[in-house]
Amino acid sequence: MDKNQGYSILKAVMLENGRGFALGENPKAVQPFVTWACYDDEHGVRQYEWGHYGSDRATLEQDLANRVREYRDFYKVSIHHTEAPGLYKYYSTQRPVDIGTFPKPPGNAPDEIVNYEGRIWVEHDTLLAWGHITYTKPLTEQQIADYELRPSRDNPDLKKCMAEQAQTVGAWEDAQRVPDSNRLTWFYPDFGVYVPKEYISPEVLAETAQKVELHQAADQRKQKRPISIADQLKEAQREANRQPPAKPQKEAPDRGDR
Repeated sequence: MDKNQGYSILKAVMLENGRGFALGENPKAVQPFVTWACYDDEHGVRQYEWGHYGSDRATLEQDLANRVREYRDFYKVSIHHTEAPGLYKYYSTQRPVDIGTFPKPPGNAPDEIVNYEGRIWVEHDTLLAWGHITYTKPLTEQQIADYELRPSRDNPDLKKCMAEQAQTVGAWEDAQRVPDSNRLTWFYPDFGVYVPKEYISPEVLAETAQKVELHQAADQRKQKRPISIADQLKEAQREANRQPPAKPQKEAPDRGDR
């Protein structure tokens, strides 16, 4: 876990513009809790500034929430991700966790390394793994691929992505009247949202969401496609054929020479 001026960072909320705010603790300090504004410099090293110090954790946790909210409201930015000890878990699917089998990014050393007693099922029996590693910050997709790791669906970044995909898939399942036994999502009426079922892996949900989006895009293109002249002539001919035949006009009566 990262440290600054003797304070261990308990939590950091990073925003989409690269700025953020962190909560730290140092039990030996006169004021054991602090919140800082923070950012990563050009070398990827976390820098801290503008500390607010105090002795009550709850007060400083509220201060952290207030600083994040005020910054977001002023600059109109969203939260990118939240960091905390062991918050990001990655499973080693091909081998036990050992030297050279996991990434060590600068400023993001593993918080915990756990090897299981053999290869076991994890993530609601959707994945086989030899062990897991936890990090304070999320790994990049390249780092995950290089070491053949698989992220936990409880990781904040993946959880957010799956929640968005569930809305797409859930609405499609409703429209297609998919039986409950075959659905990937269920509807949570208390919040009015779709939720991925526990035994659905992130890969299965992502693949289905992509297929649904492709079908929806194809349908939209069909609706917007202009009608060709040939098709317009054919449609006019069909309309003409559907018109009822004209009624014959009655002949005028013969009035002689009048």
